[in-house]
Amino acid sequence: MSRAAARWAAAALCLLPLSACEEGEGGPTSPEPDGPASAQIDRVEIVSGPAANGTYLGDEELVFSVLVTSGEEVETTGEVFLIFDLGLASQPAVLAASEAGRLEFRYRIRRGDYDGDGISVPEGELMFSPGATLRIGGADLDASIRELPANGDHRVFARYSPGESLVFDTTLDRFPLDSLGLSGAIGCAAIEDFAGIVEALLEGNAAGAAALFQVAWQTGRCATLNAGAPAIFLSAAIAEHRNEIYDLVLAYGPGANPGSQEITTNWWTLGDFLAEPP
Repeated sequence: MSRAAARWAAAALCLLPLSACEEGEGGPTSPEPDGPASAQIDRVEIVSGPAANGTYLGDEELVFSVLVTSGEEVETTGEVFLIFDLGLASQPAVLAASEAGRLEFRYRIRRGDYDGDGISVPEGELMFSPGATLRIGGADLDASIRELPANGDHRVFARYSPGESLVFDTTLDRFPLDSLGLSGAIGCAAIEDFAGIVEALLEGNAAGAAALFQVAWQTGRCATLNAGAPAIFLSAAIAEHRNEIYDLVLAYGPGANPGSQEITTNWWTLGDFLAEPP
């Protein structure tokens, strides 16, 4: 009998309701059962939010939620980190809590952190300290994660700390103040007024920016802020106009309105207009 005929005959036996297909030496074998499948990470989400103005300040906390496909409890051992991009640097968020189908990672914003277009998570894997593990039902969790693109609702400005003493500055390259007929920094009580002026300048419309400022200045909504005058940093809001990112800051300090009357209050101005005291 040929080998092909022998294989056909063996296969035909398996159609009989007998014990001819039982496993044994030289007989057909059943596939080995697969081991426990590794649970996988479904996605990463940012579940925190800035306290104000859509921008995190120093000492605020970022919270990431890593969701697992199985929805089961994850057994954790040791330190585990989620690496995310904050501006030009990569930072580790630390595993802080675990519940059914979810891991929570946290990172506290530090002085100097900055991200103009929003934090993101690159494609890669969770990082483990020596001896650390993540397991579900006795099997290791697949630590691979997909990319989380930059999100403009999670921008970061921690160049200064709230309450820090600064001074108004006028060393600007992107925003030529001489086009407004001014020699000092400018600020407005409402963020909308100031943003309109800045965006007109970004569009190259100096005349339009000057007109907006003059109207707001005459009605007391905007003011000139003298270089070197003291200021206190309060908050920030990073904005974007036609792919150009600019930093708005809220600072308490003196400003002059028509008639050179000085008014000390909160002014929205450019981040470029603030500096540490000499």
